[in-house]
Amino acid sequence: LESMIDSPTPTRAEASDVATAIYDGADAIMLSAESAAGKYPEESVAMQQRIINRVEGDAHYKKMSQLSIPLSSEGDTTTCIIRAASQIASTVNAKAIVCFTLRGSTVLQASQERPNVPILAITPFKETARQLVLAWGVYPELPKTGSYGSRVDEEQIFEYESPVIEHETSDFDLILRNSCRAALKKGLVSDPNDLLVVTAGIPFGTPGAANVIRVMPAAGPNCWNGVCRAD
Repeated sequence: LESMIDSPTPTRAEASDVATAIYDGADAIMLSAESAAGKYPEESVAMQQRIINRVEGDAHYKKMSQLSIPLSSEGDTTTCIIRAASQIASTVNAKAIVCFTLRGSTVLQASQERPNVPILAITPFKETARQLVLAWGVYPELPKTGSYGSRVDEEQIFEYESPVIEHETSDFDLILRNSCRAALKKGLVSDPNDLLVVTAGIPFGTPGAANVIRVMPAAGPNCWNGVCRAD
């Protein structure tokens, strides 16, 4: 939208370029001089968001997104889990999909599905969280020590290529409860009965081992239909 550096509206060609990038499956689009040094920074951001909303609300866009999803290979359980989670979220009107991930591969597959709900990506790695910010529909969350199965000190330097993490697998419910808090913190849920679709890999810390789907309310894993079990 370069013309918006000096003009409150873009040219037709510029708006078309932005829309085409979205139709082509771009995860993110950005402004540069329009918002950094232009005369109409707020109008530039609003215009770009308006184009995004118009394209993503188009039935043709949704059809193209589904056609562009690559076919999964036989025996690829992670892809099957992610696609099932996306379909479940749409069926039960969930507010978000929660993915536990180490290096982000599971979350990127979920993003590629273009689900109708946001994706909360929970990872212990700062590098992964930063990279996932640019993925479509993804809200990364970097948990505190001990919150999601990890006992490693938060400031400890991780060996990113070969992570060694001490895992606490005895209280899966605790991990799920903390993921509910993360969804609330991100503003993805607002009511205790809002549903979340959770994907994870057991045992924790195994890259690409997505083998669990759990549907739970924002109130926590021990609640359902407004009734909570006392521990």
